[in-house]
Amino acid sequence: MNTIKTNTELSFQGAESKINRFATSILQTTFFGMLLAVFIIFVLGPAYGIWKRGIDAMLLVALLCWGISLLILIPAIRYYIIKRKSLASKITVDHTGLFWYNSKNEIVEQILYTELHPSKQNFDLNTVTTVGGSLVPLLELTVKRDKIEEEVTQRIDMNLPLYVVKNKSTLYAHFMQGIAIFRPDLKINPVALKSFSIDPDTWKVKGKGISWGGWLLILTALILTGILISIPFLFFKIEN
Repeated sequence: MNTIKTNTELSFQGAESKINRFATSILQTTFFGMLLAVFIIFVLGPAYGIWKRGIDAMLLVALLCWGISLLILIPAIRYYIIKRKSLASKITVDHTGLFWYNSKNEIVEQILYTELHPSKQNFDLNTVTTVGGSLVPLLELTVKRDKIEEEVTQRIDMNLPLYVVKNKSTLYAHFMQGIAIFRPDLKINPVALKSFSIDPDTWKVKGKGISWGGWLLILTALILTGILISIPFLFFKIEN
């Protein structure tokens, strides 16, 4: 029995996240461009207004804008810049489970096959689409860890902060294949396989690359960034 299990583990092909460099550069440029636009509009803009119109006329507006900038910039800088080395930058799937690694190659999050627990629904693995979330549905499952006595419903997203993963469906496919092999007691909803274009017979992904929805989201972000950056320049031009 142990020999069969060992052979299965050796034959199971793991997977690692692959980054789309072009789309990632667009995403990161857009994100930091938006932060720069917020800084120009809500920090430099009011300061320029005070210099141009006087502190009496612009004080309340400046305080309001600076307050808004603090609410936006401090969390963003703290999470994406100060703590960037602790953020997940790689995802791997192997015969033990699913792992997220940071830039130091340290595990920041993991889901082991042994931690998975049957749900109280018809299927143990389902997909769910969150409001305001990803265009691609998330994988929902039940986890019961040794340190936590109660069962916890967890949603898996194969995205990475400020990175565009081009083989997300492949990661989902390998993870669900691992569940089918190492946890045959769990039932996978066929809708979950269909959502990620996974063939249940071969565990291969039928479609690859970034979806049209992903490109649409990137295009929308670029347009929004362009508008935000153009506002302060238009404002300064009108003032002059």
